[in-house]
Amino acid sequence: MKDKKGKFEYGFYWDCLKECVQKFGSIMDLPIINGPGEKISESYSGGKVLDVGAGKEKPIQKYLNLSDDLYFSLDNDPCGRFDYNSVEEIPENELFSLIAANQFFEHITVEDSIGLVCNLAEHLKKNGHLISTVPNIQHPVRQRADITHVTNWDYKALYMLYRYANLKVIEIARYTKRNLRGNHRKICCQDMLIAFIVLIGVTAY
Repeated sequence: MKDKKGKFEYGFYWDCLKECVQKFGSIMDLPIINGPGEKISESYSGGKVLDVGAGKEKPIQKYLNLSDDLYFSLDNDPCGRFDYNSVEEIPENELFSLIAANQFFEHITVEDSIGLVCNLAEHLKKNGHLISTVPNIQHPVRQRADITHVTNWDYKALYMLYRYANLKVIEIARYTKRNLRGNHRKICCQDMLIAFIVLIGVTAY
């Protein structure tokens, strides 16, 4: 396990970029899915869920129709009420079968992301899933459309983040919130205008 303090190592990052391309190909090789919801549903087989960066609306709880005893939220937004305001507040022995970070990592630094993912991995059950989504930086405006976006995560860098936490990446895909059909879908795919990336990993032990 690497340092949980979030120290960025360029050599490790570079090795992960090459490894990711070897396993999953280029951005155009990534499959296009309908959205992260289908992957969250496929990855959830019961048990507790941790929603990182849940937001006051907590859409993942609603999407999975989870009771409060199975759904836990982590966020520090003063406009909402959450189970945890930081990862350090999670009890040491608390484990989750699914951890989701939907449109979250682009809002914090690389170093903070590394430290957070390493800590989250400690709270993931064996064969548990960690699912993250980020803006696709190949999209012409998606990353720059929000002034709170801090880090430009391309899919290879997000792969590095999971590997840093000793997670096995099992799938990377692209999706858009718009339902693309026909020629419009074909053009957007060719121009890499699919707006978001979803990456799924599991515990490697």
